[in-house]
Amino acid sequence: MLQFYFLSVLLNLIAGFILIYASDYSGVKNDLESADLSVSEDDFQELSEEEKSTSEKNSDSKKSKKSLNLETFLQDKLFCLVTGVLSVLVSIFLLLSPINGDVPVIGDLIPVLAGFGAGGALLLDYYSNKSNMELKLPSIIKTVFIDERKYLGIFCILAGVLHFIFPKVLFL
Repeated sequence: MLQFYFLSVLLNLIAGFILIYASDYSGVKNDLESADLSVSEDDFQELSEEEKSTSEKNSDSKKSKKSLNLETFLQDKLFCLVTGVLSVLVSIFLLLSPINGDVPVIGDLIPVLAGFGAGGALLLDYYSNKSNMELKLPSIIKTVFIDERKYLGIFCILAGVLHFIFPKVLFL
C-alpha cells in the first residue's frame, strides 16, 4: 500500500534525525544535566524590582526560543516513543503488504530493517530512561543501538531517501 510506503519514508527520516541529533537516554547524564542550576526563592527576592523585570523578560524570551528549537523537539521523550512504536509497526505492515508489482518481503527489505533498527533504538532508549533497574544487554546490541546510534540514524536517513527516489528497485 502506498500509505505504508509514505509512512516508511517519513518515519525513517524522522527517526534518523532523532538518532543523530538527539542525545541518548541511556541513563548516562552529562555534567550539565546533573548540575544543580536552580535559583532559590531567597536569591530571587534579593534582586531589585528592575532586575526582576529584566530577569522575567529574559526567561520568557529563553522559553520561546527553547520551544522553537528543533533539537529540543527531537529530544521530547514522548515524541521519540511514538516515533519508535510507529516505526516498528509500519515496518511490520510494509513487510506484509507490498506495493503492486513489488516482490513480497525482500522488495522493501532495507527500509524495513532501518525501521526496525530505529524503532528498536528509540524504544530501548525510552525504556532505559524510565526503568529503575540496570539493563544488561549483549555487547553487539549495546554497540549498535546505544553507542553507535548515529550511524544507525545515517542508515535510516539513507534508506528513507533512497526508498523515496527509487521505489521499484529490489531491496529498496
